Amino acid sequence: MDQEWITYQAWIAHFDILGFKSIINNDNDSLTLTILQNTITKIIDDLKKDVSEFEENVEYLFYADTFIIYSKSERVNDYPGFIRVSKNFINKCIYKRLPIRGAISYGELILGHAKKILMGKAFLESYVYGEDQNWLGLILTPSASRKLKEHGLEPVRHGFINRDIPMRKYSIFDEEIYAYFFINGSTNFQCPLLPILKEMMQLSPNAEKAKYENTIKFIERHYKVHKSS
Repeated sequence: MDQEWITYQAWIAHFDILGFKSIINNDNDSLTLTILQNTITKIIDDLKKDVSEFEENVEYLFYADTFIIYSKSERVNDYPGFIRVSKNFINKCIYKRLPIRGAISYGELILGHAKKILMGKAFLESYVYGEDQNWLGLILTPSASRKLKEHGLEPVRHGFINRDIPMRKYSIFDEEIYAYFFINGSTNFQCPLLPILKEMMQLSPNAEKAKYENTIKFIERHYKVHKSS
């Protein structure tokens, strides 16, 4: 039945667009709203393509300023596809100048009414930690990092780091919170997201600039450039 409720343990990533409310409430900025609509359309198209590569493992939904990516089961085998889709999502959002932040949790997930309703402890934790971030970033919450370590998977070996994370209420020194350091943290050249973030910061409202500054500082501090021999 469409109304059937399903409860299981899952990986879940909660993303929200920064500055969404101010754009919607600004009656004099129809151009920005049109650009936002077009960007979201492109982002959703990209997300559909990424999820299609892991359709046995990963699902998604979106509403208003929120995007949810979640695993279809509690199997650890779902994690590689899930984390790849989640990382690709935030990278592509920034490439397309869509300011976003996200948090990944593991735990109880409840789906109902043909998967149109989503709730559960994992969803709540990803939402709370996501809202607490003072930057454009993607983090692993304590439930997610603990679950990975239970399976012998160290977050620091998969593009995450647990230092200098721009949080507000929660301690930046919490050893169970890990942040993704973009493009998996290293290339042979400067992080390609930096000039885009600096451009976005210049165009952002003054109240939002600190989030961009924190993101830029984090990348500059932890992103590794491999020097050619």
